Amino acid sequence: MINIDVKKFIKLIIPSFLIKNINKLFKREIKFEGSYKNWRAADNKSLGYDSSIIFNKAKKSFLKVINKEAKYERDSVLFYSEKINSPLIKILKKKQDKKKICLKVLDFGGSFGSTYFQNYSILSDKNKFHWSIIEQKKIVNFAKRFKLPCNLFFFSSIKSYIKKHNPDIVLFSSVVQYLEFPYKIINYFIKKKIKNIIFLKTPFSKTKELIKIQIVPKNIYDASYPIRIFNEKFFLKLFKDNNYKIIPSPFINEQIDNIFFKNFIFKLNNYDN
Repeated sequence: MINIDVKKFIKLIIPSFLIKNINKLFKREIKFEGSYKNWRAADNKSLGYDSSIIFNKAKKSFLKVINKEAKYERDSVLFYSEKINSPLIKILKKKQDKKKICLKVLDFGGSFGSTYFQNYSILSDKNKFHWSIIEQKKIVNFAKRFKLPCNLFFFSSIKSYIKKHNPDIVLFSSVVQYLEFPYKIINYFIKKKIKNIIFLKTPFSKTKELIKIQIVPKNIYDASYPIRIFNEKFFLKLFKDNNYKIIPSPFINEQIDNIFFKNFIFKLNNYDN
């Protein structure tokens, strides 16, 4: 029996504009609505990111993963075959090879281990990778009820993590835009002089910073929450002013309407790894 990746096949034979229209018809597209004065105003008009709807569906998907009924989940959507994030793994392996000891990665807002389990066959090597996730307390408490891989750890605060570890890399994978106070978190790691900071799928605007509400497609879950669209110039200047340089990124940027979802890798200057 031939193993065919149906989604890839559909993308090959159906024009992208037609796929977009089909998704729109069946309400499977991500929407960004409104323009709000501040975070609280947007939060009051949406269900919020800590909605029980999101948590309950995500934990059910996590159970499937931890019981080996699925390979991994992302935004509660289950995947049944391994799909390595090649650009990310290439970066991590390169840094681990240079370091020659276990690479400590802090996956900030990493849910129930979406990225870890997606790349499990590589990241589960305890001699090469030490993977920690900072998440909401309810996610951490639920995850800790189960027998986890020996190099996967959950923390409910930066403080509790930093007491035990000093990360080689901090990874923000599509997460800072959903934080009420993102600069407080980012500046904390900058002041700690973390050597490598990676941002994946982060929304930027060419104009001023915007706060909108993101409407999640109905086929994932019925939810909405505030999202911050960063001003790219200001964001990059923050790192430049703090002695970080941008490393060329192997990731593919995307665009939805006038919002650019970009990927940035920042490395502290005068640091060779």
